[in-house]
Amino acid sequence: MLEHLDKLKQKLEFAANVMKRLPYSSVSGYKNFWPQIKHSQAEIADWEPVPKHMRPSAEEISLMDEILEWYKPLSPEETKLVWMRACRVPWKIIMREFNHHRSTLSEKYNCALGKMLGYIYRRPRKFK
Repeated sequence: MLEHLDKLKQKLEFAANVMKRLPYSSVSGYKNFWPQIKHSQAEIADWEPVPKHMRPSAEEISLMDEILEWYKPLSPEETKLVWMRACRVPWKIIMREFNHHRSTLSEKYNCALGKMLGYIYRRPRKFK
């Protein structure tokens, strides 16, 4: 049972990581009316290099979509709790967000993971 929970946690973290790597989408219709700033070559040379983020592949996105289906049996509060843990948010911040003690949140978290596992194993496609 514990190995299934560990596998589930890894898959949820994978989905959160893929979600972070998706390209930013902006709202259309808004324009920037500030003038363009022209930088000198010396200024550009002093800049730190911008890290290039690897865009997720189509396979990763489809796997993420499948993993996000697993949140269906959860309540909105449980969904938020499980997602925050998948994004590796510290318990202290989650405690402030939900206004509960860590042991209570841990219990709710484990209960939500159990619901997810039950949902996964009831579906025709098995958990890998």
